Amino acid sequence: MFRTTILALLAAAGFARGELKFDKPVQEFHRVPADGHVDAHFTFKNTGTDPVTVRRVRTSCGCTTASLPKNTFAPGETGQIDVKFTFGSRKGPTRKIVSVTMEDKSEIPLDLRVWIHEPLTIAPALVYWKVGEPGEAKPVQLNVADGQKVGVKSVTSSNPRITATVEAAKPGEQYVVNVKPADTAQKETAELTVQTDFPPDAPRAYTIHARVK
Repeated sequence: MFRTTILALLAAAGFARGELKFDKPVQEFHRVPADGHVDAHFTFKNTGTDPVTVRRVRTSCGCTTASLPKNTFAPGETGQIDVKFTFGSRKGPTRKIVSVTMEDKSEIPLDLRVWIHEPLTIAPALVYWKVGEPGEAKPVQLNVADGQKVGVKSVTSSNPRITATVEAAKPGEQYVVNVKPADTAQKETAELTVQTDFPPDAPRAYTIHARVK
């Protein structure tokens, strides 16, 4: 009887506790160097029956900051840790760990993974014709970085007199944008916007410049 009572008390004590459960403790982003930084938001909920207090949130280096507006969360309450990672001169795959220290000194690691690279390169970024020369279409090559899959959703022009069509030489890997003026009788300027589907969380657009000069 005594043993059964002790076990019941221990079980109750184990159940009556607070616990933070993160929706996505590991987050992955693809960004280009020009973006400069990435913002990640780690949301959580106290799934236990007691309040939970976070003693400290610590990042792995000075290039990463983390903020938590409050420290104590009631049962069922949600919260969010905002993390900002500044690239500096970094390129390639980067991993940052954010450590969340609880009141009982236990730690919850949050994993931020960022790929800093140019998933798509454009060559040439400028095509032009001289006034009066034949207005033949000129190709622009879009090459996807090795190991990536990038889809081109559309190409639009800021000038209806300079148009573009896109061909998938190797879908997801290589595309050709053919740029053509209506004629070359006068000077024209256009910006062609290439809209992609990558990265999924923030699809990127690229610009091709076209001129009749």
